[in-house]
Amino acid sequence: MTTTIRVLTMNIWNFAGEYEVRQRLLREGVRDLSPDLLAFQEAGCDGKRDQVRDMLDGLGYHVIHQFDGQAQWPGRDGCAIASRWPVELLETVSLQVTDHARAYPYAAILVRAQAPAPVGPLLFSCAKPSWEMNREVERELQAVELAKVIARHADRNQAPSIVAGDFDATPDSASIRFMTGRQSLGGLSVHYRDAWVETGGGMTGYTWTFRNGSAAGVIDRCFQDRQHERRIDYIFLGSPHDYARRACIREARVVLDKPVAGVWPSDHYAVFAEIEVEP
Repeated sequence: MTTTIRVLTMNIWNFAGEYEVRQRLLREGVRDLSPDLLAFQEAGCDGKRDQVRDMLDGLGYHVIHQFDGQAQWPGRDGCAIASRWPVELLETVSLQVTDHARAYPYAAILVRAQAPAPVGPLLFSCAKPSWEMNREVERELQAVELAKVIARHADRNQAPSIVAGDFDATPDSASIRFMTGRQSLGGLSVHYRDAWVETGGGMTGYTWTFRNGSAAGVIDRCFQDRQHERRIDYIFLGSPHDYARRACIREARVVLDKPVAGVWPSDHYAVFAEIEVEP
C-alpha cells in the first residue's frame, strides 16, 4: 500500500508588506493544505521574531531555520524547513559561491525527516540560489553544490529525496536543465523529477508574476517589464536511477495565489505536490 507525502514550498517574503495579515493568511493556507513537509525561503528570523515558528505555532510542526544556533544573524531572512515528523539537521551549506553572491545568505539546508513506516527516513532539502537574471553563473555553481551535498547524504535504499525551493530560474535555464538531467555542469550530471512537468497539466505554473499585487512593483523596478512572469519555484523528486524505492508524483499545483481583502500571502505563489511512495 502506498503512502502519500504532501509537500509545500514558498518564498514567504520575510517581514515585508502587511506582515501580521500575511502571517494569518499563510497559517490558514498551511492548515487547509495540511502538508507533511514545508520548505520556506526568505523566512524572517531576526533574533526577536521567527516568522515560520510564529506562523506554525500550535500546528504540530518541527521547524529548523538556517540561522538556528548562530549568535549573530547574517541577515533578516533565510531558508527554513518544517516537518510533521521529527527531523535531524544534516547540513547547512552556503551558496555564496562568488563575490556577487555574498550580499545575501544564499544557502541550502538538508534534513532527514523521520517519516513513519512504510516510508521511513526521508531526505528533504530547501534551497535559495541567487535571484538576479544576470547571475546564472552563480545559479549553475549553486546547483552543482546542492547536488553534491545531497549526494553526500543520500541513501539508495531509502525513499527518493525531495528538493524544494525558490530557484529563481526558469525551466529552460542551465541550472534547472542541470537539475532535471537535461545537461551537465562542471563535469557532473544528475537527474531530479520536476513535479510540475509531470503533473502540472500543461499549465504555465507561474509563481512570480505581475498579477500578484505584492510583486508587481518589484517586477517593474527590477525588470522594467510590467508584464513579467515566470515559473521559478520548484519541487523536485529524486531519480529512479538513484533510488531503489519507487515513488510517483500524483499532483502539483500552484496555491496561495489569491489575495484576501486586497492582501497577498506573499510576493510569490506557493507550489504544492503530492508524492506517493511504495513500501
